[in-house]
Amino acid sequence: MRNTFIKFPFYLLFILTVSSCATAQRYQPVVDKMVVTSNYSKALNVLNSKPNIYGKKNRLLFLLDKGYILHLSDRFEESVYTFEKAKKVFDNLYTKSISKIAATWVLNDYADPYRGEDFEYVLINIFQSLNYLMIGKYGDSLVEAREVDSKLKAINLQYKNGQKNVYNEDAFARFLMGILYEIGNTSIDFNDAFISYEKAGEIYKNEYSDNYNLKIPEILKENLLTTADFMGREEFNKYRKLFNNTNFVSLEEKNRKTEVYLIQYNGISPIKRESVLPVPMPDGYILKVTFPRYQKRYYGVARSLFFAQNSQGDVFKSYTEIGEDIGAIAVKDLESRKLRTAAKSIARSTGRYLIERKQEETLRKKHGKETAGWFKFFSNIFNLLVEKADIRCWKTLPDEIRIARLILDAGEYNFIVKNFNSSGRYLGDFHLGEFHLSAGEKKFFLIHTAK
Repeated sequence: MRNTFIKFPFYLLFILTVSSCATAQRYQPVVDKMVVTSNYSKALNVLNSKPNIYGKKNRLLFLLDKGYILHLSDRFEESVYTFEKAKKVFDNLYTKSISKIAATWVLNDYADPYRGEDFEYVLINIFQSLNYLMIGKYGDSLVEAREVDSKLKAINLQYKNGQKNVYNEDAFARFLMGILYEIGNTSIDFNDAFISYEKAGEIYKNEYSDNYNLKIPEILKENLLTTADFMGREEFNKYRKLFNNTNFVSLEEKNRKTEVYLIQYNGISPIKRESVLPVPMPDGYILKVTFPRYQKRYYGVARSLFFAQNSQGDVFKSYTEIGEDIGAIAVKDLESRKLRTAAKSIARSTGRYLIERKQEETLRKKHGKETAGWFKFFSNIFNLLVEKADIRCWKTLPDEIRIARLILDAGEYNFIVKNFNSSGRYLGDFHLGEFHLSAGEKKFFLIHTAK
């Protein structure tokens, strides 16, 4: 009877802890695999098969996956609607009650709803911006891209000095803003485009180069020179000196031609794994310290060629460049708060240890050594089982966002993307189709390559 008294609370707590995350761990990898193989309709069928398929505490993960898969399926308006829901969940979780936060100190982070990584919060705006771009709502697209900067500032205001995230500015969002301003095609728009491109260039040079080993894309250099040429001699001379080997097209010539952009979601993002450190105590108790880490996942496509052929058989091509290294941002962002995460696990484990040691003393006085010994035994099992790093994450994300651009004369073109692995071996084509291009037009293609 005494043993039952001891065992029951531990097993009950363990069952409650495991059940809080089991549904996401069961279904999310299935959805992730379908996205990797481009089975978007099947993935959506799984997500829509029953409410709360990921579990109530993983509502945010469900909305993030669904919004992104709808985006990949070219169901952009539905994706907008779903991502707006995700934004609301994110906002609510950022202002959640102290009582819910306290529960994670008793068990583990799975007792709390998944509130997302900071970079995941920002990526919603980037995908929303691209959603609006693809349906021609350029003003709404610009609003979403602009919001990235204010959101990053708000996020970092939460942290004390010395604890700020490495990821505090987004170069790709600024780059995208410049392209969107150019679409406006007025003097004010070109001025704003120049400012956006200039800021993007600074972030690539100062932040992305140091933290993610990502240099300024050539397309950004070209666009910066184009808009600097519009701004005046001083601005142009500054950037002509910096980018002296970069060719560019003037705004006047762009208006006589067509710009065709390719945005490519490539690869599969890293996933979280648990790192564990058991800590034996002198009195026989075992503490368990855990923290999550990102593990890179293999994918084949390392380089892609954006290829266009006109009706006369002339060929035009441009290699894609990385505009946003999502995987690198994820890894660096998590590493920057590794000590904070481990400290929370240490504090939680220590708190349980102090409570258990006191309870053991009480049991020894009331029921003797044997009962106290059994309590310690089950306490150690409980501690090892219940202390878990939160390895939930937005698994369907790409590893990187690549970009390419062709400037073409008006006419009929067939567009293809040719993919290659890191050794240069050809992996196959992605056929975009045949399209008629008009002078002054800006056209956008969006594709996903994950294998």
